[in-house]
Amino acid sequence: MTGVHDHTKRSADVGDRYRLTRIAFDVISAFGCLRAQGLPGPVIVGILDEHGYSSSSVHNQLVRMVHRSILTSEKVGRVTVYRLGERILSGFMDIAGDREAPTFDGCFHSALYSIPETSRMLRDRFQYVARMLGYRQLRPGLLLSFADLSYELSAQLPEVAEPGWCEFATIRPESQEAAVRMTSRAFDLEAASLQLPRLEDALAALSLNDRQPGAGHPDMSLVKFFDIYFQVAQAVMSHPILPPALVGPDQPALRFRTLMDRCNLEYYLRFDQQLLERADASSAFDLIEWLPNR
Repeated sequence: MTGVHDHTKRSADVGDRYRLTRIAFDVISAFGCLRAQGLPGPVIVGILDEHGYSSSSVHNQLVRMVHRSILTSEKVGRVTVYRLGERILSGFMDIAGDREAPTFDGCFHSALYSIPETSRMLRDRFQYVARMLGYRQLRPGLLLSFADLSYELSAQLPEVAEPGWCEFATIRPESQEAAVRMTSRAFDLEAASLQLPRLEDALAALSLNDRQPGAGHPDMSLVKFFDIYFQVAQAVMSHPILPPALVGPDQPALRFRTLMDRCNLEYYLRFDQQLLERADASSAFDLIEWLPNR
């Protein structure tokens, strides 16, 4: 394929600027933990103090996340209220419990591109946005999806200038077996399968093999618990639900989402009251924008 960068596929194919770091995840998780759509800065600082972060590190992280459009911000008097950006909200639908599987109609929707090293920031942003929308990399310069996301991807990016280029197309595998192989490669099913046993063992230990959720490791700290939570959430966001016709009914993506449900239960039993009390202690508590179904 002429003009496409020929380098080894990386497991995470976006630049460091767009990786979801642990502190960024912990900021985002504060919204879920409090079941809120808008959080004032002082509340976020208080919640992340429970995770061991300093006030200055949280403030610096909030500025970076607004700059990257992960969060939006609005001044309310002297306090800044933060909300999750639309792009990150779509990526966290899975964590909230989305279980809808796409269908496979015999063809993949693809994005083919070449963006030179001189435009590395654009290339990193292109890969990040494409991944958040649901594309995955089959090989360098070739992304696959099960839906036509060309409009959504184009709308979120500036035009790719020469000598770079981007084209959208459909790819029809010659057989069902070929489609299965392409899906496995692009969506890293082998890596997903290797991740599962370790995470399933960790959640089993917390719930005494599902016999008594919340009873295993009763002295586990919030930070240690979120080490597990972060890994499960990363797996959920990295592995979207795929067409059962190509991966079978017991696909890793569904098992990761089952683990996320168990993480949410463990959090509620262990730490929910602790973080609610910490938020309530903030002078900005009344500025929290609660979710309607809280």
